[in-house]
Amino acid sequence: MHNGILELLAKAGKFSEKENSLLKQELLFKKLEKDDFILKKGEVCSSIYFVISGSFYQYNTDSEINVNIVDLYVTNDWILNHKSFTTRKPSKNSIQAFENSSVYELSIDSIHKLIAQSQSFLQMGKILEESTSRIDFFDNNNTPDEKYRYIITSKPSLLQQFPQTIIASYLKMTPETLSRVRKRLS
Repeated sequence: MHNGILELLAKAGKFSEKENSLLKQELLFKKLEKDDFILKKGEVCSSIYFVISGSFYQYNTDSEINVNIVDLYVTNDWILNHKSFTTRKPSKNSIQAFENSSVYELSIDSIHKLIAQSQSFLQMGKILEESTSRIDFFDNNNTPDEKYRYIITSKPSLLQQFPQTIIASYLKMTPETLSRVRKRLS
């Protein structure tokens, strides 16, 4: 099992060697090619994924076929569409590999199985909540400077993994605004 998973689980709570072993049995390793989907619009999100290598983006398209980036994921991030996963309703977003990538998949059935074997796995909910905090941050009324500072301090690897147009969409600003913000803050 990838060390990053154990480190992230340690942030959520304490897990015994036996619990780590149970988790390892439920994880499914997957390799994805650039542009492969792990979730398509209209499907129900039934798994969470841990990024071992590569990068992903979650997006939706509007009526004018503009791509609106909802979230970005890089190595050591958990991927899911939280709303679809928790409500069991079809996703309004797609999640796609931005480059060749490797992930561990953990299905909702596996999560239920783990919780049935040990209540400690209820602590994984903290990890799932973390996935929505970034989205909430960008959807709230923060200034462009505040949003970009958040990226610089919390997720600087995004700036190396993704082009400026995707970063701008993620930050809910135009590429021109992002250029001005970058100049101001450099």
